Amino acid sequence: MVKATVAKNLTELRKSKGLTQSELADMIKYSDKSVSKWENGDSLPDIAVLAELSALYGITLDDLVHENAADKIADKTAEKKEAEGRNRVIILCLAVSVVFLAASILFVYMKLRADIDYWQVFLWAIPLSCFVLLYCGRRTGGKGGWIDDKAYKVYKTTVLSVLCWTLLLAIYVQFLGYQLWLIFLVGVPVELIIWLSSKLNK
Repeated sequence: MVKATVAKNLTELRKSKGLTQSELADMIKYSDKSVSKWENGDSLPDIAVLAELSALYGITLDDLVHENAADKIADKTAEKKEAEGRNRVIILCLAVSVVFLAASILFVYMKLRADIDYWQVFLWAIPLSCFVLLYCGRRTGGKGGWIDDKAYKVYKTTVLSVLCWTLLLAIYVQFLGYQLWLIFLVGVPVELIIWLSSKLNK
């Protein structure tokens, strides 16, 4: 029974890693015939080989001799990806917090130093935060990312749209006396470019 379980696990684990029997044999310095015997249940690897295989697949010896070892790898991978996702979100939030901290310091400094209520600095902090989100979030999607390409496109498109309109708003408010309301017309083609770019297949 144990032999059959180990044989099944070894087969599923090797396939989950995308390895052929020959490739696995080369990695552990055994013949592909030995690997084939292990996977067919004709023989069991010795304890040293089982330990090496467990380390290679990122599981324990106990996992290897019980059923569904490959599922445990998938669960651990999913947990790791979820943890990475949480960490990435926290990093993005921290980055935005730093931007607003800098804006707050500037606001307080100008108020205390020159008695100027430069509240517009918080408005400028929004497009600046968008730049930070684009920079820090560039490894969020795609290969090695924690969200798929479709979700990353939505993320990037949303951030770019917010960047476009808040930047125009910040410019308009900053130079309110110049009646620059026409500047918002620039946002229309820019928004169209952002939207169309998100539809491109990369």
